Amino acid sequence: MSQNEILSMLEIKRTYKASQTKVFDALTKPEIMAEWFYGMDDGRAEVESDFKVGGAYVIRMFKGDGTQSDCAEYAPHGEFLEIDPPNKVAFTWISEGFVDHSIVTISLLSVEDGTELTLRHELPENVLPEHRQGWETCLGNLDCNCCGSDCC
Repeated sequence: MSQNEILSMLEIKRTYKASQTKVFDALTKPEIMAEWFYGMDDGRAEVESDFKVGGAYVIRMFKGDGTQSDCAEYAPHGEFLEIDPPNKVAFTWISEGFVDHSIVTISLLSVEDGTELTLRHELPENVLPEHRQGWETCLGNLDCNCCGSDCC
């Protein structure tokens, strides 16, 4: 990210009909992340993660037919900055040639109907629309595949 890039804050809120612990696990366990962390309606992911502060992660996204998605060439990766189970996780987000460095913070709050998730992603303004679409799709997949919604 160059010094001249204008940063924007992408914020998305969702409520899941699942416990805070279940949502936190879905956000942090690679085997569960693989079920939802892809930015398309039909796909899958391969996730590698050393889940500790300073630990690295990488997400490879694939289409439903097993071919690499357009996102796969960027293979989002980074390192964990903050881990506070089951309340919060923060990590850097890098996708070569697309986003050099950005920060994602996901906070969870127990509410009457389940768990409220707030995702905040600070990133260059020029890539915000693509990331909004990707995160909206991923968080929809999270609801359908991991948090008990009957939307699928």
